[in-house]
Amino acid sequence: MPRKKKQTEGNETNENSDALVIKRHGNRRLYNTETKSYVNYADLAKIVRDGNDVKVVDSASGEDVTKAVLIQVILEEEKKNKTVLPTEFLFQLLRSREESMQDFFKNHLAASFNAYLKTKEEFDNRFRTMLEMATAAPQMWEKLIPGAEVMREVLTGKKKDKSDDDK
Repeated sequence: MPRKKKQTEGNETNENSDALVIKRHGNRRLYNTETKSYVNYADLAKIVRDGNDVKVVDSASGEDVTKAVLIQVILEEEKKNKTVLPTEFLFQLLRSREESMQDFFKNHLAASFNAYLKTKEEFDNRFRTMLEMATAAPQMWEKLIPGAEVMREVLTGKKKDKSDDDK
C-alpha cells in the first residue's frame, strides 16, 4: 500500500511515520528495511513512482538524508538521458542565492506541480469518460457529428439499415 505524506497548509508536508525506511550505509548502499534487501537508485525511483513515501536515514548517525538521496536519484536519471530538469533551469538555480528562491521551491513550485498533476488527472478522467460514452452510444454520436455514419461504415464495413433509424 502506498505511503503518502499528509499535506498541511502552505503545501508543506509532515513526516509520516508510515514512510518506508531506507537505511544508507557508510558504503552508500541502500537497505530497504521492509523487504530486508539492498536497493539501488533505480529501485528507489520505482518505489517512489509507485506512490510510496520514503525516509532515508544514515545507519550510523540516524540523520535524515532523504533529500540528498532523492537528489542523487534524479542525478542518476539524468545520466540515463531521462531528463528531469532543463539545463537553463539548473543555471538559474545555481546563480540565484536569494532567500526568495527557497520560498519559491518550498511553496510555489510544489503547489504548481500538484496543480498540474490534479489537472492532468482530471483531463484523463474526462477523456476516459468521453471514450466510454462514445463506445456506449454510437447512435448518439451519429446524430451529433455530421459524417459519423460514414466513418462507422468505413470502420465496420457495414451500411446502416433504414430500420435502425425507425427504432
